[in-house]
Amino acid sequence: MRILYVDVDTLRADHLAPYGYSRRTAPNLERLADRSILFDRYYCSDSPCLPSRAALFSGQFGITNGVVGHFGRAGQYRLEAGHGSAPGRPLAGQALQESGWYTAAVSMFAERHRAYWFCGNFREVIRASGELNDEQAHQVNPVAIDWIRRNKDRDNWFLHVHYWEPHTDYLVGPEWVEKAASTGTVQEWPDEDTISAHGEQIYGPRSALDLHYTSRGPRRSAVPHAMPDAIRSRTDFELLINGYDATILYWDHYFGQLLDVLDEVGLSEDTAIVVTGDHGESLGENGSYAEHGLANEPTTRVPLIVYWPGVTDSLAADRRHRSELLYNIDFAPTLCELLGITVPAGWQGRSFAAAFRGEQVNSRPYLVLGQGAHTYQRAVRTADHLYIRTYHPGAFRAEWEQLFDVTADPHLSVDLLKEKPEVVTEMRSMLVEWWQRHAATPGAPPDPMQATMQKGPTFYNDPGVYASHLRATGRSHLADDLLARVGSAAGTPRVWWDSPEIAGV
Repeated sequence: MRILYVDVDTLRADHLAPYGYSRRTAPNLERLADRSILFDRYYCSDSPCLPSRAALFSGQFGITNGVVGHFGRAGQYRLEAGHGSAPGRPLAGQALQESGWYTAAVSMFAERHRAYWFCGNFREVIRASGELNDEQAHQVNPVAIDWIRRNKDRDNWFLHVHYWEPHTDYLVGPEWVEKAASTGTVQEWPDEDTISAHGEQIYGPRSALDLHYTSRGPRRSAVPHAMPDAIRSRTDFELLINGYDATILYWDHYFGQLLDVLDEVGLSEDTAIVVTGDHGESLGENGSYAEHGLANEPTTRVPLIVYWPGVTDSLAADRRHRSELLYNIDFAPTLCELLGITVPAGWQGRSFAAAFRGEQVNSRPYLVLGQGAHTYQRAVRTADHLYIRTYHPGAFRAEWEQLFDVTADPHLSVDLLKEKPEVVTEMRSMLVEWWQRHAATPGAPPDPMQATMQKGPTFYNDPGVYASHLRATGRSHLADDLLARVGSAAGTPRVWWDSPEIAGV
């Protein structure tokens, strides 16, 4: 038995035909999906990149494993003192290794995020290039294919292949954008009025008018054939969607090569294939474009398509499309159960291996989803609703509380906070109950989001610097709004004794 885990960065489920997308952006993935099991409501417990993969490989929420953001104490994985794997809470790759599996990865994720604990999952970690940058699929594939060829006679291996597409910027040639445009029309939402309102009311890096603003200041598009300078019209939005979909088409082309190599070396019927993502991407929802900085539906929902030879291709069609609410922390326990490995007691995920037997899986009644790199948010997702609570907006126009009926309003365009107070009250209580269980019981470690609130998610963009940019571009009223949101509560000390990371202290 072999397992090929394909990790596609920033991949939205609803931009894939198997999830109902009208455009055929991934024909090679479609041919795999025809014999696979598909999970429709699979979410990363913590986002974006670093928190998501920390949750995935630890089997724990970020509030427990320590990683809720991308820097400082909010991005530090909690490692116990000692030797070897942590008793009761090994990394997923360590659990596999301890049961005789050979684990390897083609990824430069550890270097990109200084997340060197990630390497503990694998016997081998191979970078596809000498660059400390987002490796493109044409660089990744030769290395991954070479590894498969060299290990075709080895049994019980797990290979993690990390593709950075479709992460921004959308680094594909014009021919791929043209190909994406030819696959069908772009969705009707957002219309011109919505785009105009986003430009007038929503501020922040990766908002409509500051699509390419970074910590180094404003810039123009580096790929004007795939991403506009700003979103001022439907024409701009359609170009953005064509660029995003083009990167999926590009990735899928190289994914098809992996499938062909498995056929060529005779492993296609003995290799389980997992295709998923670390997080999704906002494409206009909540006024955010080409970014994964909110705990909203398009950022936290990810695809999960699993082909397990002799298992998923034998399931009845109505058993191969699942709608249970699941976390990515549930994947490692599921994999262990499928392989006959004891699930570590310290993991917080729950196995959904019963789905592979065509049986009922107990859906979680609700999920709590976090964002800690660009904003500090936690959201509660039920079967129909999404409640979002903002603790620190970073430099983005994020409301303190919002409620959406995702089933009726998939683009999150109507805030129901005032219209449905009873739903808000119930979902607030769910969030409080979850937080108390994980951070307010004896022996629980402190919530890293709360512990770093004074500094907040400001590594990528400083609110004060961005406010100056707003003033320089004629939006002083929005700068005032931002500074009012990030101002300290009355009487709060500017610095505590345990906050050495704050500049100037």
